[in-house]
Amino acid sequence: MKVFIIFLAILIINTSFLSYQGDMGCYIRCQNFLKAVAEECAAGAALYYDEAAYAEGLFQFSYEEGYKYIDFIINNSKNKMPLPKECTLSYEVLFEDDILGYESDNCIPSVTVIITAVTDDLFDLPFIEVTKVQRAAKYELPQ
Repeated sequence: MKVFIIFLAILIINTSFLSYQGDMGCYIRCQNFLKAVAEECAAGAALYYDEAAYAEGLFQFSYEEGYKYIDFIINNSKNKMPLPKECTLSYEVLFEDDILGYESDNCIPSVTVIITAVTDDLFDLPFIEVTKVQRAAKYELPQ
């Protein structure tokens, strides 16, 4: 009987471990996907700048075009994401240029995109609960 109880305990632990590994793999895929989308959004939004301000010697992003590009990329990525379809994606954008100012002292124009995905629990185990995945990317223009 002792062998049976030990076998059953090891079986339960191994099953929990396999479930955790599968869920963790899905979580890592979700993080990598959101990171790639955030990098694409930041790099694409940084390509749109105001040419009139640039002619005057100031660098200013075209915020409206940048937001349109980010919306386009996020809407297209919803079909390909490894997250459940009912999850909600939201984003936050921070433009740093000569008009809005810079957060740091380096004065390099940049675009930072933070993408947040809120969904049901990604882990099947009851003692681990992850309902939000958040990734950020920053694209700095070369000087």
